[in-house]
Order: sequence, then C-alpha cells, then structure tokens
Amino acid sequence: MKLRLLLFLLSGKLKNASKKNAAFKKHIKDKNLRALIKTADNKQGRLYIFERGKISSVPGIHEASFAMVWSDPDTAFRVMTSGNEEASLAALTERKLVVEGNYKKFAWFSKALSLMNSG
Repeated sequence: MKLRLLLFLLSGKLKNASKKNAAFKKHIKDKNLRALIKTADNKQGRLYIFERGKISSVPGIHEASFAMVWSDPDTAFRVMTSGNEEASLAALTERKLVVEGNYKKFAWFSKALSLMNSG
C-alpha cells in the first residue's frame, strides 16, 4: 500500500515539475516515452506517460518503453524515499532493482527524476 501511494505521489510531482521547473520542462519537451515502475510479482505498479511535454499516469501494469522492476514493495519504498543515489545503485548491483527494456530510455527517465528533484 505504501508503494502504491508513493507511485501516485510521484505522478503529482512529475506533473508539478512539468509546469514549474524550467530545466525539467526543457528535458521533457519533445519526449514520447512510457515508463513503468513495478514489483517483480506484478502486483503493484504505475505507468508514467510522457507525450511532448505533457505527463499522465495510470495505475497497474502496462506496456512500456522500459520497466523498473523492484524485487519487492518494501525495498522499492525504502530506496525510492531515501533520496540517496547510492541506494539506487546498490539496488541495481544487488539485483533488487532490474531494468527491463530500453536502458537508454531508463537513463533519460533517471535524468528527468534528478531534474525534478533539483528544481
């Protein structure tokens, strides 16, 4: 339940940044991408849709350009709320976070999240 709420709140933060954060707006301006964050068991997830500067999201598991697949909801919540990039890298190294699909688009999304948090 905590992860579902966190993913929903992330949607709001992304939408807010798309209106108020100049660097973020520039980064997403011409991008068309579907990013999925989910758990490995497919029980929790949310799709974030970037369409030429507009952002929308829907709950659940959907087709995406790439997926960030967390081993379990507790790990996802703990790492995502830590605000610590090293925790994310450790999760990738330990395979508690796996990227499925287009890794280049995952890198773009990671940059977008960084810009969102810096503005």
